[in-house]
Amino acid sequence: MPANKTAFQDALKKASNAAWDRRWDTAIKEYRRALTEFPDDSSAHSGLALALQESNKNEEALAEYRVLAKMQPDDPVPLARVAIILEKMNRKSDAVTAYMQLADMYNAQKQMNKAVEAWRKASTLDPERAEPHEKLAASFTEAGHNGPAAREYLALAKLAQKSGDAARATQCVERALILESDNTQARFLLNELTGRGATLAAQAGASPVELARRSTLAKLAGSLLDEKTPWRRGDPISQSGVDADSILARAIDAQQKGQTRQAIELYEQLLGRSGGSARPEMQFNLAILYQNTLQHEYAIALLQETAKLPHLAVASHFALGQSYRAQNKVDEALDHYLQAMKIVDLSTVSRAQADQVIRLYQSLSESYQAKGDDESAKKFRATLLDFLNSKGWQDKVREVREHISTEALGGTPLSMQEVFETPEMQRVIELLRLSDELMRAGKLYSAGDLAYQAIELAPNYLPAHVQLAEIAVTAGRIPEALQKYDALAETAEARRDLPKAISFYKQALKLGPDDVARRTKLISVLVQSGQLPQALDEYESVGQGLENAGKLRQAADKYAEGLAMAGRAGVVGGVSDKLRARLSMAYMKLREYDKALALFQEIRQTSPDDENAQYNLIDLYLRKGQTIEAEAELNELLKRYEHSPRDAHALLTSLAREFPEHTLIQRRYAKSLADMGDQAKAVQVLDDLGERLLNANRHSEAVGVIQDIIALKPPQVDDYRKLLLELREPQTE
Repeated sequence: MPANKTAFQDALKKASNAAWDRRWDTAIKEYRRALTEFPDDSSAHSGLALALQESNKNEEALAEYRVLAKMQPDDPVPLARVAIILEKMNRKSDAVTAYMQLADMYNAQKQMNKAVEAWRKASTLDPERAEPHEKLAASFTEAGHNGPAAREYLALAKLAQKSGDAARATQCVERALILESDNTQARFLLNELTGRGATLAAQAGASPVELARRSTLAKLAGSLLDEKTPWRRGDPISQSGVDADSILARAIDAQQKGQTRQAIELYEQLLGRSGGSARPEMQFNLAILYQNTLQHEYAIALLQETAKLPHLAVASHFALGQSYRAQNKVDEALDHYLQAMKIVDLSTVSRAQADQVIRLYQSLSESYQAKGDDESAKKFRATLLDFLNSKGWQDKVREVREHISTEALGGTPLSMQEVFETPEMQRVIELLRLSDELMRAGKLYSAGDLAYQAIELAPNYLPAHVQLAEIAVTAGRIPEALQKYDALAETAEARRDLPKAISFYKQALKLGPDDVARRTKLISVLVQSGQLPQALDEYESVGQGLENAGKLRQAADKYAEGLAMAGRAGVVGGVSDKLRARLSMAYMKLREYDKALALFQEIRQTSPDDENAQYNLIDLYLRKGQTIEAEAELNELLKRYEHSPRDAHALLTSLAREFPEHTLIQRRYAKSLADMGDQAKAVQVLDDLGERLLNANRHSEAVGVIQDIIALKPPQVDDYRKLLLELREPQTE
């Protein structure tokens, strides 16, 4: 049965009054009565949920808020209520899950304060759950709140230590110390985990390989006193009667004394007898000993295993690069150096930034491979070696990351490698920082002078050129800035540095959004970098630009090109649907009705609730004389509007204006006028239509129109009845 809107509104009003008076039982009853009429009304569900919650009917309230959360997936309020009720019911695990979902929703909506509050609530309810601490740590780090971020990493370290994951615990506590170097708890925990918390500063000048060698050697020495060492649990070594402790002690002693060959033999003895239970610390130390004796093939085999472990990954990739370079395998060496640098880089960024960093290194790797020569690779290797062997390289990583983050805010993506490769890196960074300060203070000439100084020191460092473009924008010299951004984009594209090319084209398009040629170039780069959804968005923008310029045919071609690409790539929904809709409308404007009809039929199949597509189908069927199909679509759309008479009237008004000679549409329009209370205008519409039909000798259609007029009982109804009788009398020759 059709819903009774009057009964619904009456129930809703009574429910609201009862809720205001805190008569919750009455409110619940009336809200439920309202929902029997319109089961999908969100306001009724919301009111019922609150009334149930206030009545302490938690299970029922929970069910209602979950229904509401599905109905309003972008509204955090129902989900927040779900979390609160679950917490009240002492269902802690479910409440934590709800708070995590709520935090993710707030995060997606850029409501970071509320997201942090939800993550904190989750961590309070379940202190042993790592995910809330991870989210908080990443959020605080990204916002630059180093103290709170360090405390979250310390919490993660303690959880990892408690679960027996020493490597993870060490990684987290080291991250905490990067953020807050004077954190006493973190230093104590690091010393407890590795024995090197107190001497961390003294080791700052060591390379990753040397740091890892010292750490693994210390762990091996510590294992001699550890009752949980594998060979004390009946492994092949102890079963064979060999004293594993003695062998390990001798191996460590030989290694420390520089007796390399003897150390190798002893480690080999341990690894050969371990039956696959060898510790990675042994493997890493033996690999470095192999490397020192130029046995690179053996070193590589072991390092490929230790590179899989997070706490040894940087050192292992760095050592792999050294071994491959010693074998003159330049591409392999470069790949591992890049891997080492990427891991260092990723350790300093939030999860939100990680994907961009990974894309930068992929692009960088492709760039070196595309050059086909060893010069750039040699330069990179030398820079990386100098950097990772320099004193305080961990602090430099942090400084460079701050510079990279600043540039990223301006739209220029950078990798650490690019910054380290820059001549006089620290001086260039300082010049650009000062230039930016002067620009913001309005001292544009001085700002430009410092930017040119940076370019003199590092002619190929793109952020220095970007600074000049930004100064030009600030000065209002937009053509100059556009020219600069175009040059930067083309340079980046030539270097195969696609993330930067994309960024520079986007920067230029902010200044000149209607430039179709520039946007077409951006599409090309997006496609090359595999960012198809973004490329399809740009196809839509290009098409709109062409339409605005009156180039309708070119716009249709561009929409069609984008739609074809989406089809080849298997992209469905979203921007693909928007392109199809744009192309459909373009074909209508071009009067290519068959093409438009086919596309709108596709849209109706994939999006049956698309009212705009349905309206256009009615329009096209009428234009093509397919009245039966048009009437079917019209009936369906009017049925959808049965509770919205104004929408139905607007629809018929639009169609009547577009098709003044179409009998079906004009009769429906007249009925709508009468239903809206404008009987006089309804009669006038029908009278005009009837006269046109009679003049065209379409008497049978005119009869139906006159009958419609008589049904409205206008003052002159007798005249219309007389006319109807005349039309029905047999015509004599």
